[in-house]
Amino acid sequence: MSIMNLNSTDDIRREFQKLFEKSPDQQIEHRAQMLSLIFLGKVDEALEQKGWTKKRLADEIGVSASYLTQLFRGDRMLNFKTIAKMEQALELRFEIKEFNNRDELTTDFHG
Repeated sequence: MSIMNLNSTDDIRREFQKLFEKSPDQQIEHRAQMLSLIFLGKVDEALEQKGWTKKRLADEIGVSASYLTQLFRGDRMLNFKTIAKMEQALELRFEIKEFNNRDELTTDFHG
């Protein structure tokens, strides 16, 4: 639909909303990034409590500081092996709970 064919406020509103719609693949990618950030947010809290730097965490789990920075920036996706290494190094435990789509989605953290 060209901008010249927008005859009403509703037409304009619908076209504007289409600009922000995500494909199913984009929705999955977004959710994966959000899950990664949820875990990393909890890791960041644990680092602060222990007084550790991200460099120290990188050394403890056997990855480069650069890789860890990429994870925290969202440039790379966190994987379960790295999560397990972080749990061990920081002496914490992640617990995941399942909810249906009607319930609020959360990730519990136990340190």
